[in-house]
This record gives sequence, structure tokens and C-alpha cells, in this order.
Amino acid sequence: MSGIIGIVGKTDVAPLLVESLARLEDRRGDSCGLAILDEEMGIVLRKDVGTVEEIAGRFGMISAQGQLGIAHTRRATHGGVSPENAHPHLSCDRSFGVVHNGIISNHEEIRKGLRDRGSHFLFSDTDSEVMVHLMEEVYRPGLLVEQAFVRMLQHLAGTFAIAMISTHEPQKIFCARQKSPLILGIESETKFVASDINAFLPHTRQALPLDDGEYAVLSADTYWTRDIATGAESNRRVTEIGSQGNRGADLLRFL
Repeated sequence: MSGIIGIVGKTDVAPLLVESLARLEDRRGDSCGLAILDEEMGIVLRKDVGTVEEIAGRFGMISAQGQLGIAHTRRATHGGVSPENAHPHLSCDRSFGVVHNGIISNHEEIRKGLRDRGSHFLFSDTDSEVMVHLMEEVYRPGLLVEQAFVRMLQHLAGTFAIAMISTHEPQKIFCARQKSPLILGIESETKFVASDINAFLPHTRQALPLDDGEYAVLSADTYWTRDIATGAESNRRVTEIGSQGNRGADLLRFL
């Protein structure tokens, strides 16, 4: 089981990402990493084999600058334990970055199609990496990243909780769920997306779990959720997570 977290705000998010990632870490986890979107440098990637504490110290994760980022702690399912197989994954042109929990059951078919086109080099053995290369295939100038993201999702089979960032729209996180938990955390000037509510509970108790087959777009000031298949906007309301005494019951509703 992997853990994912994405945060967009109005100040540097790296310290908050590392803090949240540590709460998601599985004691059997083998690797971790983060990707921060710096509007001058593009997507800055820091990942390796080891614990959150080890990798954060080795690469100075909290010093990364940017108001938007994604992070991941991994226990291997597809591909061995290696720096290349650690998340996040980037597209060839480094314009898309992704973290993923779940299993893309048609990844071998997608991988073969990408290789047959001859324009992609896949750096890892994971099922997750195919998503950022698919984004390169479907994205075109003039197209919203949201539109390309939905087209990419419609190529996937299996289970997923996904958070993605892009240099094409550097103030947004794109995320989606299919049979793998994914929850939004809503604060006035900061938005969270995580595979586990504990990642952001110290910072906000306003939560919105995505349903299967839904995606969301987050910015510092706003967010929206829609159905992947129809594009219909969700009208569900944010839930206030209760006091410490009610926390156990509240959490059960998000599993």
C-alpha cells in the first residue's frame, strides 16, 4: 500500500508535504519522493530508496521552493525497489508529474503502445509511469490540462488514486479516484489531496472524499469535482470532521 499527498497553497509547501508524508509512511515502505512545481525551474524532483526521514535529510526536501507539490511513500507492487521505481514519475519533457496508489491492470498494453510510437523513454518498471507519458500523447496546445487529464484517465483500467501536476497550468493539482481511497482537505488558502485523511487532519478538518469514477481540480483558492465519464459536476458538500472524541467514528466513513 502506497501513500500519496498533494498540496497547493500560497506559500512554499515542501515542509508541509514532508510532514504529511511522514504521517502516511508505512513501516514496510521502501522508497519515497516529492515533486515541487517551481514556476522558474519547472518540476523539481527529489526521490530515492529509503524512509521519509532519510530521503528528506539526504536531499534537503524541505528546502524545495514552490507553492504546489505532490509526494509519495511506496511499498513496491509493480517493479522492484530502486530510485527509478520510486514516485513521483515525470514525463519525457518533464511537463507532467504523477503519484499513484493502486494497480493499472492494462499498463503493459499502454507501455507497448508508447514504445511502438518510438517517442517515449520509460525510466521505471512501474505501472504508474505510463500515465505521464499518456498525458504527453493527449495534451495539445490550446487544450486545458483538465481536458487532457480526463482523456488520459479514460485509457486506464484497474484501480487508482492519482495526483498530477503540470507546468502547463502551474497553479493546479489534478486528481482522480477509482476503487482506491482519495480525500480532499479544504482550508481557505490551502487545498490538500491525500490517500489517508490523517495526512492533513492537523491542518484542516474540512474533508471531501472523492467517489469512485470522480476527479477533482484544486487551486489555492478553489476546487471542483466532476464525474470522469460524464463531466457532470458533483454537488456533494464538505464534511466537518468532529472533535477528538468523535474522530474514530468520523474516520470510518472515509475508508
